[in-house]
Amino acid sequence: MMGGRVPLLVAFASLGSSLAAGLVLGLIAGFGPRWLDNLLLLLFDTIRSFPGIIFALAIIGLLGPSLASMIFVIAITSMPIYARVVRTQTEALRNSEYIAAERTLGAGTMRILAVHVLPNVIGPLLILVSMDVPAVIAVEAGLSFLGLGVRPPTPDWGAILNDGYNYIQQTPWLVVGGGIPIVLATLGFTFLGEALRDMFDPKLRKDL
Repeated sequence: MMGGRVPLLVAFASLGSSLAAGLVLGLIAGFGPRWLDNLLLLLFDTIRSFPGIIFALAIIGLLGPSLASMIFVIAITSMPIYARVVRTQTEALRNSEYIAAERTLGAGTMRILAVHVLPNVIGPLLILVSMDVPAVIAVEAGLSFLGLGVRPPTPDWGAILNDGYNYIQQTPWLVVGGGIPIVLATLGFTFLGEALRDMFDPKLRKDL
């Protein structure tokens, strides 16, 4: 169980950071002027154009293997996904009739974003984040397995797998013991993501 602290910390810290940044940038892109929208879309596409593993290896090689490096890499690569979702939702709501009516009644941009836009984008974002947690746990374990994660003696699932792999013929249960928590954690958060999707998707609830 001690080995799960680092993967969960990396997952929540990186996804929380990317969610906050993506939310702000997505709102700005969707509700701001067209030139700013195009500029931010270019930024998102530029970040996403780099293969994730190559980008991670480059950043970690530059900053050095550490907890902060892993959080930074995952946050940067995840941010454009959330920002694009928020931007799409915000742009659709911006052109809706009830937003136009709110503007006619004198509502300001901040009020419209806080009262009408933000509640509509939170649901899809929570679903995305919960479904991204298993992927981040797997990425963190992979980086630690390669020696690019936290350093010993900090316990970590990926490092445990690495230690067990060196003695897999003599003590195969070490690999199994290190892999089972990763599988259980990824399955648990996958089921959580599906439950949140069922909760926030009214069409799916209606079908059920």
